[in-house]
Amino acid sequence: MTNSPNLGRRGLIAGGSAAILAGMLASAPGANAAVPARQGRAGMPLAFGSDGKFRIVQFNDTQDGPRTDRRTIEFMGRVLDAEKPGFALINGDVINGSPKSALEVRQAINNVVQPMESRGVKWALTFGNHDEDSMENGTGMTEARMIEFVRGYEHNVNAGPEKGVEGSSNAQLLIRSGSSNKPAFGIWLLDSGRYAPDTVGGQDFDGLMGYDWIRPSQIQWYRDASVATEQKYGKVQSLMFFHIPLFEHHHMWFGSQFSSDDAGHAAAVKKHGIVGVKNEGVYTGAFNSGLYAALQERGDVRGVFVGHDHINTYSGDYFGIELGYGPGTGFGTYGLGGDKEHHLRGARVFELDEKAEKVYTATRTVFAKDLGIDMDPKKQPLDEPLPLP
Repeated sequence: MTNSPNLGRRGLIAGGSAAILAGMLASAPGANAAVPARQGRAGMPLAFGSDGKFRIVQFNDTQDGPRTDRRTIEFMGRVLDAEKPGFALINGDVINGSPKSALEVRQAINNVVQPMESRGVKWALTFGNHDEDSMENGTGMTEARMIEFVRGYEHNVNAGPEKGVEGSSNAQLLIRSGSSNKPAFGIWLLDSGRYAPDTVGGQDFDGLMGYDWIRPSQIQWYRDASVATEQKYGKVQSLMFFHIPLFEHHHMWFGSQFSSDDAGHAAAVKKHGIVGVKNEGVYTGAFNSGLYAALQERGDVRGVFVGHDHINTYSGDYFGIELGYGPGTGFGTYGLGGDKEHHLRGARVFELDEKAEKVYTATRTVFAKDLGIDMDPKKQPLDEPLPLP
């Protein structure tokens, strides 16, 4: 494996016909199309198949406006048709800050959830640092209002905001066994926030990353829900998804806590079984939230997967918890640059088998360039937004 040169974090790029794409989206229903999506929303909205298998697809950073690049939608559809997942996730930065009205926010979201919704694939989203950027344009679309909007879709399984818990996209989703009414695995969704405040204790964040972090109320919520789940069902192994990476994503790659020197990377690859590439920095929150320590304490999360850094794709086993990235999915935001701008547009797939000892059996990445998607660096926006439901 080679460690590609660090390209640095690029600025956000602001952002065929809709009728043709809408027809494309209506093809091949997913495996769960016949199951009413609302059934069991408060309990177990997802279920393993009779063969004991379940597949998750993670999209990341679709990050576009009301005229989303058509290739984002095409790629998502091709992945869903090929993988036929039981659940798909857009893990933060669902849209960018270009919408000028609440309608345009809804259109931007609708464009990238239609690949799941039109196929009957159950889905959810988490929020990233850019999802509320359009508030500066006077749209009034807070994350709470976006959650209210997406919960109106038939196949969405997002939960409503938890009272007293920071963020709007926190949720625990239990996946019911194919042979009983008990959960065989779980999915945690967290809202990793947006940006650090201007000051804390009278001090600014100059010299730090400047992004938000998982807050204590969220960690307490996770711990309480984890304990309650164990008391009811026994310990339920799970995966966790949120947008902004942990400090530990950095430490794993470099094999060091306080250095970004690649001198220790070769040893870290061997120690942690790292696969994939890192093409930009690990843009963590300003503070280390302590979430990773809480996960170690509870022992029920097998892996933590993030986005945010579009051109990082690596994953590895960090002291018993897999840490990794889903590659950036959207064609409307920054990529590798030059002729290879879109060559890491992708998704991450997770394989579950409830008959296997640890249930979570494998993860892999899927890239648009391998599915016949046009790699031309030039933008290809929709002629019109896809029709709202």
